[in-house]
Amino acid sequence: MNPFRLFSLVFSYPTEESVRELAQMSRNGKYPGASCCSVLSGIPLVDLQSEYTRLFITAYPSVLCPPYESFYREGTVYGAASDEVEQVYRGSGLDYMFEGEPPDFLSVELDFLAVTNDEAFLARLKEWVFRFTAMVREHSGVYGVCAGELEAFLQNGPAAVKG
Repeated sequence: MNPFRLFSLVFSYPTEESVRELAQMSRNGKYPGASCCSVLSGIPLVDLQSEYTRLFITAYPSVLCPPYESFYREGTVYGAASDEVEQVYRGSGLDYMFEGEPPDFLSVELDFLAVTNDEAFLARLKEWVFRFTAMVREHSGVYGVCAGELEAFLQNGPAAVKG
C-alpha cells in the first residue's frame, strides 16, 4: 500500500466506496495511516461526511481547515500556487482533473506523489502541509488522528516509499 494514496483517500470526500477501501486497508497490516483507516472506517458514513464538510468545505463564518496549498501560501484559494501545481502535473505528463477542486487540493497533491514519488514536489508539500495538519488536529478528534499520522509519515518515512 502506497501511503500517499492512502492519505489522498483519507483527505478526499468520504463515500461508501472510499470508506470500504479504508476498511480494507485497515485490515491489511501495519503501515503509515493504518490507525487512521481503522478510525474512519468505524464511523457511520453520514457522520464522517458531516465532519468532513464541517472541516474542509463549509463552516460559519469560514472554512476551518482549507485543504488547499494556495490558502497556506497566499491566504486565498485558486491562487498562483494552484497554477504552479497544475504546471508541475503537466510537466510530469499528467493532466489534472478533479471535479470541483483546484489542482492544489491536498488529496490531489498526495495522489500525484503516489504516482510520481517526486522528491521536489514532496519538499514543496512539506513547506505548507504542517500548518494544515495542525489546524485539523485542533478542530477534529476524528480527522485529527489522520492529520497526526500524515505528519508522522511525512517526518519519518516518505523517502522510503517507492511508486
